[in-house]
Order: sequence, then structure tokens, then C-alpha cells
Amino acid sequence: MTHLAVERLTFTFPPGWMASKYDDWAYYRNKFSRQGNELAAMDLIAVSPGRDAYLIEVKDYRHPATEKPSNLPDALVRKVFFTLAALFPASVHAVGNEQRISRRFLRCNGLNVVFHIEQSTHKPVVDLADLKQRLKARLRAVDPHLKFTSMGSMGNLGWSVS
Repeated sequence: MTHLAVERLTFTFPPGWMASKYDDWAYYRNKFSRQGNELAAMDLIAVSPGRDAYLIEVKDYRHPATEKPSNLPDALVRKVFFTLAALFPASVHAVGNEQRISRRFLRCNGLNVVFHIEQSTHKPVVDLADLKQRLKARLRAVDPHLKFTSMGSMGNLGWSVS
């Protein structure tokens, strides 16, 4: 099993999955991100045993110190496109596990974009219906079936979050 900590949450991927904290990759931090100030990255990338690829962005708004979403749709779209743009050069120039995962990602059978958003049940910060509508229109060519998850609503995804 692979356990990855992101924003006070732990993502657990079962055996057979390849998963990594993409925004911590040496290739992304030391090479790709230096191409410009506007670059952004998804939190996690994963590939299932069935070769479905996942881009996963995590936002945890349950804690008062969490930065509030000012321009969330634009930021999320940038993260998706810049992560996709970096994966091909990473498959050539990265080393070790980063290169292996990027190569496996590029040989996927399907591409899925997942936005994992935790909110307080007392005072939600993000209007999920509005966010879904705005992102689906802008990311339709990448994934026409965007997924929005939380710990209480994981759907049929192959990993767990605690």
C-alpha cells in the first residue's frame, strides 16, 4: 500500500497502484517549475492496475487557517493543464520513480481528474455546484466526467482517504 499525506489528509492506495505526490517531485520543483512564475501542479498523480490515470487536487477547508478560495476555478484549470504539460518531459528527463510513474501515466487507458474537497458541514466555503459547472465547461476536453470527492463521498474510486 502507498500512503500519501496531503493537507492533513492521508490518501491510501492499494497494492498494484502507482501513486505519488506530484507537486513534491524533484523534476517538477527543480526543472519544470522554473520555466515561469505562473506554473502550478496537481497534488497527486496515480495509475490504477487497470491503467486508468488520475490527476488529484486536494483542498481541505475544514480548518480556519486554510487559505480561502479566491479564484479557485482558474487555479484548478491551470494545475490540470500544467501538470499534463510536464508529464511528457518528465517521462524523458526525470529519474527513478518519477520517470517510471510519468511513463506509466502516459500509457494510460483513461484519464480522470479528481478534485477532493473537504468542507465544514456548518459553514461550507466552496459552492460545489457552481465549481462543478465552471470546471466541467473548461475541462471537458481533458475529462468530460470530472469527479468531486470528499471523505464521506468517495464514489467507486480505488483508494481511501482518512
